Amino acid sequence: MLLAMKFKSQAFSLTKKIAFGIVFLVILILNVLRFWKLDTIPYGYHVDEVGSAVTIQCFVEKGCDAELRVWPLFGRMEYGQDKPPTYVYPGILWAKIFGTTVPSLRAFSVFILLIGILGLFFLAKKIFGLEAGLVVALAATCSPWGWVMNRVALESFGSNVFLIWGLYFFLRSNRWWDWVLAALFFAGAMYSYPPARFAVPCMLLTLSWFESKNRPIRFSLVLSLGFVFIIALIPLVLGYKYDDLGLRFHDIGIFNKAYLSEIGKTGTPRELISIFVHNYLLHLTPDFLFLTGDPSLIHSTGHLGILGWLDISALFIFFLFFILALLKPAWQENPVIKHRRWLIFLALNFFIGIIPAALTFQELPHALRVSGSWLFMMLFTGLMWAKAGECLKAVWPALALAAILSGGVLVWQYFTLYPQESKGMFTFWVMDQANRSKSRDEWMSFLMLYHRQNYHCRYFLSHKLGMSCKEANDVWWDLYHRLKKAGLY
Repeated sequence: MLLAMKFKSQAFSLTKKIAFGIVFLVILILNVLRFWKLDTIPYGYHVDEVGSAVTIQCFVEKGCDAELRVWPLFGRMEYGQDKPPTYVYPGILWAKIFGTTVPSLRAFSVFILLIGILGLFFLAKKIFGLEAGLVVALAATCSPWGWVMNRVALESFGSNVFLIWGLYFFLRSNRWWDWVLAALFFAGAMYSYPPARFAVPCMLLTLSWFESKNRPIRFSLVLSLGFVFIIALIPLVLGYKYDDLGLRFHDIGIFNKAYLSEIGKTGTPRELISIFVHNYLLHLTPDFLFLTGDPSLIHSTGHLGILGWLDISALFIFFLFFILALLKPAWQENPVIKHRRWLIFLALNFFIGIIPAALTFQELPHALRVSGSWLFMMLFTGLMWAKAGECLKAVWPALALAAILSGGVLVWQYFTLYPQESKGMFTFWVMDQANRSKSRDEWMSFLMLYHRQNYHCRYFLSHKLGMSCKEANDVWWDLYHRLKKAGLY
């Protein structure tokens, strides 16, 4: 009997090792595939991507942003979101090695995400154990939410990476240098993306509540974190005061008077609350969460919700544990009870992450503006699957199968269906004409046709004709002034 039990245990151990080997292979293969065909999928370049490329090129060549301001904190954009220092300055080093093309900066976005996935592994391993760390890395790898947006040259998702590593260093120890590092990473998240400027302070409040019940905290640690955090944010605060960093939110926020007038509202507190609640609930619809995701194919494949199959399965596991908790079998060992404070922390910050998007009115629901919720969903998914595996050993082979299916479906849809369906979102016709233009007359026709697209014109003048940042800028502005003088602009 003992021999049979030992054999059974060894057989299970082998099964678990095989399952985790498959999971590791899925993680490896999918993350390698993130770098595949970045020059053609998505096909064409979005304005935010060429804006990033022009900005990085100008910094590399002249130490200035796209508007030729010398060594600014934020790279000013003619329209859209200014490029943050947490993206631009590391991007300079990347560009010196790999160039300033859009495909190169797409690879930079992928690289940033991989640093985040690595951080999630260490963070989950620290909190929940090795198995949860591996499952969290799998969930992040197979996440439709993170896949599409990080194959585009956008800087916004970097706020997640800073927040992940900030949490890791904060939870790693009670040593003052870990807390100082945490403060710097938390501040970096707030520089990286405007929604994080609301979400991170809220997260710190929930984290202080959690940690006050979890471990003794010395006042000197709180003081060191708070001091470094505040000092690091002074340039950001000054940017809002003197450099119009709040202009983008003014344009797309629900407090915008032109927007309120357009929808027949006057901006009373009751009306604003009604608009906010409506916008918030748009991000909790089944279509957005589970079926089709963001309506914009810049942020979604259109065939999967922002939550992947692993995330959806984790929700089912949670509800099963919750029902068992109500029935009270093994009450204290039930993961929902045992890890209830962590679950509350993750849930609170997931829902907090939606608030900034609900305060805007443009292109809702918006997967990128709620991306601050992503890391908390990934941690939740890893925790639920890992605890289910501890309770029922058959979960591990099921996890391996789910990894293959969810990862396989995602990459199949992305590399087969998505390229054609998303072309219109990336102004591919501009790139096609630039590629066809050879003679001076053809380039003049190109510039006349797309004269309103500042960054597209400057990008192709640089990367097709070899112009410097300043030369391309001068050509475009010379054309602008000529057209304006002729009454054509």
